[in-house]
Amino acid sequence: MNRKVRRIACLMIVLVLAISLCACGCSNGGTTAIDPDGDGSGLGSDYKVNVLVPETPGTVTHAGNGVTIDASNVKDGYVAVKCEPKSNKLKAQVMLGDRSYNYDINGDNQYVFFPLQMGNGTYKVRVLENAGGTNYTPLYQADIDVNMDDTNRVFIYPSQYVWYTNDASAVAKSYEICNGLKSDKEKVDKIYDWVVDNMTYDKELAKTVQSGYLPDLEETMKTKKGICFDYCALFSAMLRAQGIPTKLVIGKVQPEGITHSWSQVYIDGKWEWMDTTMDGKGHKESDYTMEKEY
Repeated sequence: MNRKVRRIACLMIVLVLAISLCACGCSNGGTTAIDPDGDGSGLGSDYKVNVLVPETPGTVTHAGNGVTIDASNVKDGYVAVKCEPKSNKLKAQVMLGDRSYNYDINGDNQYVFFPLQMGNGTYKVRVLENAGGTNYTPLYQADIDVNMDDTNRVFIYPSQYVWYTNDASAVAKSYEICNGLKSDKEKVDKIYDWVVDNMTYDKELAKTVQSGYLPDLEETMKTKKGICFDYCALFSAMLRAQGIPTKLVIGKVQPEGITHSWSQVYIDGKWEWMDTTMDGKGHKESDYTMEKEY
């Protein structure tokens, strides 16, 4: 695909992205037969899949006005929020100091998991209900002290942008690709090459994508197509499944000033810039300016 067209498409896509994912999970490591290609061939029963997924044990909770916040696992870099059904649109807000992340949520009383990607400190987590137009009224909020031993740990768990479970096809493919590899660098290079070589940019989706769009990694693995958001979510999921911290980043690319999604991967003690959509061509790292990271 023409790179200029693809970059312009990314601008239109990311501008309409919003968060509205509701999912819950539980830790389910162990010996599992996996089938990365979905054709029944599998990789056998001796592949140990040990993927970290968030939990809601309920040991530390804050609740009020139909909202429950589970802060049991803030040391692992995430918090969970659920809300009883409401007639109006709901948003969750995660704040630390003057920084904030806003998410759409459903009032279906199911937990939604939010990353605590802004480091240590006292977070304010709240749920707001639409009061008409762009006005929102707070339903409930809680102050949560976060003191993580490793602030990179947040980036090895699933999140709203990068959702997967132990039995996901992307996880299975990750294990297949990395079978026999020892170093993180080898794994990152192999997975990067697989995503670049196997994914095709979806021009039709770029034309029709709606506000609230979220990657569906099972669909992405099935079609091998997607927009920049899908590329990054898939890349992140496959690396996080290997325990390699990976950020899905949204920001600007110069000199065009386009909004785009790319990745940062933690290798050998430092964060490395990677762009599976553009494959690092036509731009250098200094052209990229991060606005949000997930």
